[in-house]
Amino acid sequence: MNRIKGKGTCIDCGRQLTKDEIALNKKLISLNLMEFRCLDCLCVSFGCDVEDLKIKIAEFKEQGCTLFI
Repeated sequence: MNRIKGKGTCIDCGRQLTKDEIALNKKLISLNLMEFRCLDCLCVSFGCDVEDLKIKIAEFKEQGCTLFI
């Protein structure tokens, strides 16, 4: 299914990613991103809490961002 090696897993911890986690990586970092991080590992990178990122996901969905469809 995923042709990009490791696309479905976090590059830091190896955890299986959700579609929302992949979409958030693309939204916050780059649409062309090829490696992704789970919410826990993104929090370390951004210096925030998981709840902060979950709020951003909800906001992007409410705004109609097509990455989160």
